[in-house]
Amino acid sequence: QFFGWRLNMSLKRRKFLYSSGAVFISIFAKPFNLLSRSLRDKSLYLSSGADLKNKYFFSALNYTGKEKFRVQLPTRGHGSARRPNTNEVAVFSRSPGRYILVIDMSNGEKLTQIKSIEGRHFYGHGVFSPNGQMLYVTENEYDSGKGLIGIYDTKDNYRLVDTISAHGIGPHAIELLSDGKTLVVANGGILTHPDTGRVKLNLSELDSSLTYIEVPSGKLLFQKRLDKKLKLMSIRHLAVGPDENISLAMQYQGPRNHLLPLVGIQQGSGPIQLLTAPDKIAYKMRNYCGSISFNAKGNLIGVSSPRGGIITFWSFPEKRFYSYLEVLDGCGIAAEDNTDNFLITNGLGKILNYSPQREQADYHFLSKETQWDNHLLLAGNLIN
Repeated sequence: QFFGWRLNMSLKRRKFLYSSGAVFISIFAKPFNLLSRSLRDKSLYLSSGADLKNKYFFSALNYTGKEKFRVQLPTRGHGSARRPNTNEVAVFSRSPGRYILVIDMSNGEKLTQIKSIEGRHFYGHGVFSPNGQMLYVTENEYDSGKGLIGIYDTKDNYRLVDTISAHGIGPHAIELLSDGKTLVVANGGILTHPDTGRVKLNLSELDSSLTYIEVPSGKLLFQKRLDKKLKLMSIRHLAVGPDENISLAMQYQGPRNHLLPLVGIQQGSGPIQLLTAPDKIAYKMRNYCGSISFNAKGNLIGVSSPRGGIITFWSFPEKRFYSYLEVLDGCGIAAEDNTDNFLITNGLGKILNYSPQREQADYHFLSKETQWDNHLLLAGNLIN
């Protein structure tokens, strides 16, 4: 049976969930052996969140949900990235963001804070070079509307040393391929400005794309777009699989009653292929995907749709819908290391360990005063 968290979502998600005193029941088959797993799995997971007083924080957890530390953030956080071969992690503010906080994840110490330069803001994501020297960050030059990639030198106190074009509007998620010089960017196509917050300013001219860029030259290698019929579809998040296959999570900006594909895959220099779900599932996704992750083997993709309270799973080899799981306000999702499982967080402080193949689940209630945010990162083990 599927693990079910069900509740009427007609009011604003999180305020309603807490004021209602909602109760949740887990239904699962044979539970995981937590003791044996905890002895051999030392990986840390990283996520931003908030408490009931709207104080924002960043936290490091193990897979059972036990916190290693919690650090206060100036404003709401979004994505995070670990600097290779170090215990440093960069925490990105939610778009339109003004800061990046660098934290020592061994103890939660704040190491440095990067501020966006005049005329620009951050979009919530970034990625480090393989040697850890450069940090590539998606940014917006808001007067011109140009999407940019800021390049920061970690060995010079994260100083901005270069800027290249994102070759699109509204660059959001960003990843680096294993060659160390090819960036893959999800250009959401949506123009925003700090003066108007998250208001979408250009829906009539939305232009989303998946873009491959060479660094440090900034050369556009190639760019993939959706069919013109999907002009109002925004490519927001992406994940890179073990064989550098790309999976995409999208958000549709058109009428709510339109049931359109929200998950895509892309391989090499080939086109974006859209994956369809049964109408019942597509309706539950509410035209909105929040986060995406391959499992460790790269054969399954997990995609969260927090507005619909559903996590969908997709078979990459078969290019089809696989299964789903109802998780109220579930958004953060990350692969477990060396297993087929996913770890999932939600806006009620829940942390769920789930195997789509076995339909087995175990969940851990951390705190009723914790609201986990959009993204969850598997950061791996600490370096001693």
